[in-house]
Amino acid sequence: MWLTQTYKRNLAGFTLLEMLIAIAIFALLGLASNTVLQAVMKNNEVTKDFAKHLQGLQIGFGAIARDLQQMVPRHPRGADGSRSNTVLQTGKGLLDSDDEALVFYRLGWLNPNGLLPRGSIQAIAYVLVEGRLERWHFPYPDPEIGTEPVKTVLMDKVLAVNYAFYINDAWQTKIDGNQMPLAIAISVEQEGYGIIQRKFLLPENSLVKNDAPNNDGNDANPNDGNQDDTDQNGSGSNDTDYNGNASGGDAEGDTNT
Repeated sequence: MWLTQTYKRNLAGFTLLEMLIAIAIFALLGLASNTVLQAVMKNNEVTKDFAKHLQGLQIGFGAIARDLQQMVPRHPRGADGSRSNTVLQTGKGLLDSDDEALVFYRLGWLNPNGLLPRGSIQAIAYVLVEGRLERWHFPYPDPEIGTEPVKTVLMDKVLAVNYAFYINDAWQTKIDGNQMPLAIAISVEQEGYGIIQRKFLLPENSLVKNDAPNNDGNDANPNDGNQDDTDQNGSGSNDTDYNGNASGGDAEGDTNT
């Protein structure tokens, strides 16, 4: 009799309470697993977005570095043919920019076999338009009034952009543009990422005296963008090497978020 009761008790199975506890445990495990999975997927998306944003910054600042590493002091020619005293221009509202803009000249604009009727000097402008930091370049160093530039977006979601110039052993935000700085710092404030700053050394061949001859990319010889239109000897050379092999142009970057 006692053996029969023991055998029946062993065949009774789980009680309702035990089943409820087991179901609750499995539910908690499933909920925890789903929470961990969602967190991992969200972190993966954030990482991909940040990597894409970082890649965009590297491409944008890379284009800026290539421009500044071949920056050249050149006095722009006005509509009447006279030369300005400035070698670069900066300021808010310049070229209808939403914030500060920067205008300068660079060498190294490729013209294989002189196929195009222009030199190798390129007029560059960095302009902020509706949250986009754009790079403008013109077909000639001294474009005609009304000439539309070629525009390239360097960065988007830009709230503000500021420039600083290293002159006379100090960083300055306001300059007259008559003197070439040793370095230029660019601070870009992006939505959701804060302020990112990069500093760029300018090439040694840009550090010339204010009375040095001017490069002109509109010379009669389209193969030579380095010829000086004020050179009476017609040699197209001056005291500074403008062959486009800029040195000392390595960029030094600081990022502040």
